[in-house]
Amino acid sequence: MKLYEYVLRRLALLVFVLLALAALIFYITRGLLPPAYALTQYVTPRMTSAERLILAQNLGVATSSCPSYAAFATSAKGCIVPLWGQFFGWLKTVLSGNWGYTVLPGYVAGTETTWNVFWVRFPYTAELAIGGTILTIAIAIPLGIVSATHANKAPDHASRVVAISGYSIPQFWFGYILQVVFVLYVALNGRGLLPVGGPLPTSCAICFANPGSVVTRTGFPVIDAILSGNFPYFWDSIVGLILPTVTLALTTIGALTRILRSSMVDALHQDYILLARSKGLRDRVVVYRHALRNALLPAITIAGLILAFLLGGVVVIEYVFDFPGVGQAAVLASTSFDLNFLELYVLVTAVIIVLTNLVVDVLYAKLDPRIRY
Repeated sequence: MKLYEYVLRRLALLVFVLLALAALIFYITRGLLPPAYALTQYVTPRMTSAERLILAQNLGVATSSCPSYAAFATSAKGCIVPLWGQFFGWLKTVLSGNWGYTVLPGYVAGTETTWNVFWVRFPYTAELAIGGTILTIAIAIPLGIVSATHANKAPDHASRVVAISGYSIPQFWFGYILQVVFVLYVALNGRGLLPVGGPLPTSCAICFANPGSVVTRTGFPVIDAILSGNFPYFWDSIVGLILPTVTLALTTIGALTRILRSSMVDALHQDYILLARSKGLRDRVVVYRHALRNALLPAITIAGLILAFLLGGVVVIEYVFDFPGVGQAAVLASTSFDLNFLELYVLVTAVIIVLTNLVVDVLYAKLDPRIRY
């Protein structure tokens, strides 16, 4: 099978995966809750019982023969549309691009669509995820290489300590420690060197107090600052990412470092490495050109999973550092019963994970010509 045929087949299977996941999520968010919760995003205090009944019927939750809203709210016989009927009605609505309204704190019910709120918040999560992944790779790959080339020696032991620390330290605790250190103890002119949190800090020692504004073209603060030519805004956006991305990197480098070390140790004991050394090639060429390329294959899988996980919403980091991303919004949605946002959040996360795995498979084939699908 050619590579493009494999990609097309995986994309076709994605449709069925999302359909099954949508059914599962719909059952969890709608089937396990009283039917009235489906109206949460639309009901206002001024609505009468008759208006609420009409709303429930328009949303496909209440039957047209239901006599009153009270009967609907108590799930009287003949008042509730079967769950499978609700699902197909909901599926038809979302496929048309209508994800309903959100009731997240700060938004008036029935005024802001779930789709708009999600995509306004997603760029903040994406910046954190991409920054954290880049920093993780930049640290983990050198650590893994040094650990493998100095197996059971001091550098290997030091790398192991860093990896185990990353596994063991809770993200929220490490994030708070960094905030305390760089706000209270590492200060300049009476102000903390780095900001406590927020996507655009202006109160730290190295921040611009008045960065101005930018034209929102992409929703990504860093990219919009570059496109607008606003260096203070760009600088403050980068400074705001430092502590969150460092926290993400420390807590994710462990897996990537250990996987790369194991792969490198295995590769360095292969016959083709012995042949390369016997030809008189320098150690740098043997390690980086021959061993590393083969050892990267399992590491790519872990890196892809890390990126997919972070893009799905770094909930803890966004909460600790007050980033208005989708992870933070998902927590708020779960406490305010914003079913529309939770459904969209889970499905988008699933798409990200599946597509990331597909990209990883393609990279496998490109890096190792022996792999065929």
